[in-house]
Amino acid sequence: MATSYTGNVKLGMPAVADRNWNLVLNANAGTLDTLAPVGGLCVTPAEVPSASLSVRVAAGTYRKKDGTAGTFAGAASFALPAAKVTSLYLSDAGSLLTATGGYPATACVRLATVTTGPTTVLSVADDRLVCGVVGTDVSAFLPLAGGTLADGAGVAVGTSSGAQIGTASGQKLGFWGATPIVRPGPYTQTYSTASRALAAYSPTVETTSFSGVASGQSGSPYAQVSDLNNLRSAYENLRALAENVAQVLNALINDLRSTGLLS
Repeated sequence: MATSYTGNVKLGMPAVADRNWNLVLNANAGTLDTLAPVGGLCVTPAEVPSASLSVRVAAGTYRKKDGTAGTFAGAASFALPAAKVTSLYLSDAGSLLTATGGYPATACVRLATVTTGPTTVLSVADDRLVCGVVGTDVSAFLPLAGGTLADGAGVAVGTSSGAQIGTASGQKLGFWGATPIVRPGPYTQTYSTASRALAAYSPTVETTSFSGVASGQSGSPYAQVSDLNNLRSAYENLRALAENVAQVLNALINDLRSTGLLS
């Protein structure tokens, strides 16, 4: 009778009357060992049975915290301290690291917890995460291709170096459906005084025409002192407003420029 094979991994299943089952079983073992979920990043003693304080870490790939794939080349022999319980893990950058107080809280890829005796590896507990939660609300990041933040989501930034959106003025950016453009050209502020306080404005209303010469006087019409003072007051009032508006506009331009929205 002929050997049949499983539907997914194609593992061999010898028939009852077949001979040389060892060949099929050995082939199955080899197939399983090469599967990424089984053999990838697997930690084992460097020798079987263990004859040293070293472990072997298989090559494999992992998901980095930004969603991209990282690759670990493997380690044929990695020495561990004697008589310790050691957590073995990869950093987000793919460095093989250890900790004797449990896994770190920062981003890492958990591999195994290894218990050593005075001269050999006593046990290896596999800590690789095989299954992950899925769903639209899972990722703590947006994929590089873009996506949608959950309603009500907030984006926290650092308080030391901060964060940038767009690292060069030639990169294009748009808001609220507007076509992305490069950063607009610079504004020239010949008048540079700035203020963040827009003062109250009480206009001096001049609805009555100037009376001209005083009653009872003859001659060509001319403005009286009171007329000129009223005009001066209205002008000064308007001048102060225009100057204050220019100062507030300067402050606004300075603020937008400091954030990079204007150049």
